[in-house]
Amino acid sequence: MGRAQHLLDQAQSLAAIDALDPAAHARELAAELPPAGTLADLEARDAQLATAVASIEAAITRVMRIRLDHALAADTSIAAPTRRVFAQTIASYTGKLDLLDQRARDVAANAGARDPAAVAVLVTDAAAATLELRDALHAGVLALVSDLARASIPDADRCARDRTRADAERKRWSAARRELEALAADPTRIASAAWTARVAAFPEQLDEPAPEPEPSLADLIELD
Repeated sequence: MGRAQHLLDQAQSLAAIDALDPAAHARELAAELPPAGTLADLEARDAQLATAVASIEAAITRVMRIRLDHALAADTSIAAPTRRVFAQTIASYTGKLDLLDQRARDVAANAGARDPAAVAVLVTDAAAATLELRDALHAGVLALVSDLARASIPDADRCARDRTRADAERKRWSAARRELEALAADPTRIASAAWTARVAAFPEQLDEPAPEPEPSLADLIELD
C-alpha cells in the first residue's frame, strides 16, 4: 500500500477526515509513480492513476457514513440501512443536494421525526462537506493525470516517428500519443476504461517520420 492510499485509509474519524489534505495526497501519489519511458510503463502508470481515482470513491463513501453517524448521533429517524444507502450513493448527489434533502426529509417524516426539515439539513450538510472533499481529492489526481500525460507526449511522438522502429511499434506509439493528448485535455477519461481499451479505440496510424537532418559540410567531405 502506498503512502497516498494510506492517507485515505487514515480517514476513520471526523478529526482524521478534517486533517486529510488533498494536496498532500496528490504529492504522495506523484512521488510513488515510476518514470514511464516505454509503452508498458505508460500502461502501468495509467493503471496506478486509475486505481487512485477509484480509491477516492471508496474513501468518500466511508467519509459520508462517518459524517452521517456523527451528525445523526441523537436521531433515530434515519436508520443505519438508509444512512448506508446515502453514503454509497453520495456521488450521485453532486449538484443535486436538493434531491437528497427531499429524500432525507421524507424518510425522517415517515419515521416520525419531530422536525424532518432539521434532520434533512444535517444530512445535506454532511453531504456538502463530503462532496467538497471528493472534488478536492479528484482535482489533485486529475491535475496529475493531465500534467504527466502532457509531459509524455513529446517522447511518444518521437517514438511514433522514429524510422528505425518497426511499423507495428510506431503505430502503437502513435495511438499512445493520441491517448496522452486526450488525457491532457480531459483527464477524467482515465476512469472510462482501461488503457488498452482506450488506446485500441484509435484507428491505426503510421505517423510521418521526422525529416532526415541536412548533411553537414563535414558529412559531405567524408562522402567524397
